Amino acid sequence: MSQAVSLDAEIVENLLTLPTLEQRAAFLHAADLLDAAGLTQLLQRAAQFVPTAPGQARRLSLICAELAERAGAPAVVPQAAYLRAQTYAIEAEFDQALELIEAARRGYIGLGQTLEALRTNIGLMTVLNELGRSQEALSAGQVVLNGLHSTDKHAERSEERELLTALTHQNCGIAYELTGRYDEALAAYATAEMYYRDLGLTKYLGEISLNRGVVLLNLGRGSEALTAFELAATIGVEANLTLLRAQALINTGNARLLLGHYTRSLSAFEQARRLFESLEAPADEHVLLLDTAETYLALNLYPEALAAYREVEGLLQNAGMTHERARALRGMALTLVAQSKFGEAEPVLAEAATLFNTAGDLPFLSGVKLEQAEILAAQGEREAALTTIRQALELISANEWPMQQISAHLRLADLLLPDLAAAEQHLLMAQQLSGNLMLPHLRYRLNQRLGAVRWHQGRMVEAQTLLEAALEQIEQWRSTLTAEVMRASFLRDKMAAYENLIQLYLAHADETNIQRAFYTAERAKSRTLVELMTGMIDPKEVRQLDPELASRLQNLQADLNGVYNKLLDFGGESKSKLLGSNLQTRAAELEQEISRLRLQAASAAPTINPFEPPLSLEAIQAQLPPDIILLSYYTCDDEIMAFVNVQGQLRLVRRLGSITEVQRLLQRLAIQWNRFRAGPTFVNQHLNQLEQSARRLLTSLYTLLIEPLETPLAEAAEAITGQPHKLVIVPHGLLHQIPFHALFDGEQYLLERFEISYAPSATVFALGHQRAPQRSGSALVFGVSDPLIPAVAAEAGAVAQFLDQAEVYTDAQATLGVLQAKTISCNILHLACHGLFRADNPMFSALKLGDGWLTAADVMQFDLSDALVTLSACESGRSQVFAGDEIMGLTRAFLGAGTATLVVSLWLVQDDTTAALMAAWYEQLGNGLGRAAALRAAQLALKARHPHPYYWAPFVLIGQR
Repeated sequence: MSQAVSLDAEIVENLLTLPTLEQRAAFLHAADLLDAAGLTQLLQRAAQFVPTAPGQARRLSLICAELAERAGAPAVVPQAAYLRAQTYAIEAEFDQALELIEAARRGYIGLGQTLEALRTNIGLMTVLNELGRSQEALSAGQVVLNGLHSTDKHAERSEERELLTALTHQNCGIAYELTGRYDEALAAYATAEMYYRDLGLTKYLGEISLNRGVVLLNLGRGSEALTAFELAATIGVEANLTLLRAQALINTGNARLLLGHYTRSLSAFEQARRLFESLEAPADEHVLLLDTAETYLALNLYPEALAAYREVEGLLQNAGMTHERARALRGMALTLVAQSKFGEAEPVLAEAATLFNTAGDLPFLSGVKLEQAEILAAQGEREAALTTIRQALELISANEWPMQQISAHLRLADLLLPDLAAAEQHLLMAQQLSGNLMLPHLRYRLNQRLGAVRWHQGRMVEAQTLLEAALEQIEQWRSTLTAEVMRASFLRDKMAAYENLIQLYLAHADETNIQRAFYTAERAKSRTLVELMTGMIDPKEVRQLDPELASRLQNLQADLNGVYNKLLDFGGESKSKLLGSNLQTRAAELEQEISRLRLQAASAAPTINPFEPPLSLEAIQAQLPPDIILLSYYTCDDEIMAFVNVQGQLRLVRRLGSITEVQRLLQRLAIQWNRFRAGPTFVNQHLNQLEQSARRLLTSLYTLLIEPLETPLAEAAEAITGQPHKLVIVPHGLLHQIPFHALFDGEQYLLERFEISYAPSATVFALGHQRAPQRSGSALVFGVSDPLIPAVAAEAGAVAQFLDQAEVYTDAQATLGVLQAKTISCNILHLACHGLFRADNPMFSALKLGDGWLTAADVMQFDLSDALVTLSACESGRSQVFAGDEIMGLTRAFLGAGTATLVVSLWLVQDDTTAALMAAWYEQLGNGLGRAAALRAAQLALKARHPHPYYWAPFVLIGQR
């Protein structure tokens, strides 16, 4: 009679709320469902819950199993067991799933239901594939196909046999794909698809499209894969299959990643994440986190990638998802290698290799061997590296795996240099294999390497064409990125193309080629900062956060504030190194999680202007005042060169010194600054010796970086009237750490000869200079003191007396909220407080206000257009310099927020002398001096009283003079 009962949602809901088996039995009996037909209906409803609510499906199927004997329905027991196995598989509890699959198989055999017993092998294959046991999965599939062939075809319905055949071929296809047997996988999917079409099963057609796309992706056929995934997503929408749609979106993100569409990749992942919020599918969510980590790595966002890989590796290990865990280990190792942490990467790669080898996944195993070879090469073991790469190539040479083969040939070419003929052979093979694979990461890598080889072969025209093409490909690729942090990190691993092209131009350094080299160097300097200044990208344009994400960010920020406070306390006392290390580790963990959530929030941000080249040399020169000398450094390999630009004339001086030597001197100079932390008694006793030691180092730096430029600087000065001459210094790379104004020629500091300012790039200086001041308003002075910096309050008062309409906020009044509200209308901002530089996560460098910490990332949300900002705090000008000369830290944040002129410190400053310097600077500004001239006058006055450069030289002026 139960066949006539309408099984509506209310019946199921009420059944699940009943606490005892007796109550459930009575309820079903009253509903006329306590028989075989009724329980079968309930199981059918449970099956509908599996993709979206596996927990609910499991509870409902368990009720059916417990009541099966009472209902006289023995067939329900194995049905319920198999359905529960599916729910455990979705939740990545694979051991439990295997037990239930075996129980279901035995139950069906006991009932004589041969076809249903064979069907359990489909679930078995799914779980075995997830566990990386693909060969066992293929064996299980063969059992099904053999069983179908041997059973009496008339004993079972034809449609069920066809469905089982299709499911078997589909799961065999997955097993083939996981072991790199891509042609066999595609053939298996085609067979399954034929059966599904005949049966009219839309859902399974969507799955096949998804599976086929994964194989195409592994073959490097990104556009075809994307089409397959988009078809699967469409089927998911039309058939209301949320899980299928979410899985399709994950794979769409992977295809976008391969095609170089990073922002769209993260956007697809974010859409999938939101769909998973309504599902119970932890296994798929683990895969989503893993694939998101892959995109972070491709964007060179190493802290975020490493944190994501480490998190998901633990989840995958607990779930027993061996193949995906091996991927996570490989990604983790790749991230460590990218950061030159070879010792940490080696055991991680070894474990990944073991897992891939056990699973029989030769394509991924070959990739691991390539990374192991890179580590060997970095450790100077070239022959061992070559042997390892050749082993990798041998693994894959007999198969159609173009992506892996191309990577192997590129690595071999790199290692075989300077043997040009051997390297060229492998590059040409890689070029041939790439064929129609229109993948940007392959195109630029091939063009850059071939260009370098052609240059060394003396085939300059070909080399120039190839290298210029590589640059254009990088620029176009980069233009698709929307988030500021993505653009800033993107060039980290792509500088070789810029450096090769500059070297090619300078091989014949006539006037035209010097101009080309300068322009190319500008393309590789602070590009994202330029885009912030021109409005191409807007860090404030982040979509509305959902409440949960906003709450998580708020809680994490509160925790981070607490850790920063402890770090500050730790810095002032003698405590255990272990405590300091633990605090640093906790800070890094919180910073990485906040960064990941911000990336998640920014993934859908639009591009304002996707592609705009930097200013041309002519445009830069047009913006340079005639009385300015622009000194722009560039480092290439170990060489330092400098461009001297004045009144439209560009000079180049090469081989000023080596980066290695400058680095050694900077390390010794840092030791000199740190000696002042020993306390006033030590400093006063040894001040003369300390000054002499510092001068010797500053003289050595002068000899390397300024002395070779004396002639072009003198010639430039002859064309300029007025004293002192105005010098704008554009450092590069490591040179951002150098206090050029404090370099000593044996008689004078450079500051005594020139009026000096700094700029991140010539383009940044030109843009800032052409910007007419538009903001008028009050001055805002913040001072937050404590026992370590007691002079801050006096500094705030002294500064305010030289500023019109100054609003002063000290200590508890100087809050984040007040700062955010008041900066909108101020044209001068002075912040005197503690500073904290975070070398590992520089955009979390922070200033301590009255109620918390203001991080560099927070500053990017402010509008400081055309303002003069002074950060009177320790190390406020320290930055981490990414490849592409993107300076990361408070300097970047304030310039990116629109600041016209920024004054920051390069090292830990002395409290009382800083207060005196700041008062003198603002007094000189009030007397009508320009900003750079006023700071110079204040520094020279302080130098007269405190001649050691530690006291008078920490602050630099960046931007408008």
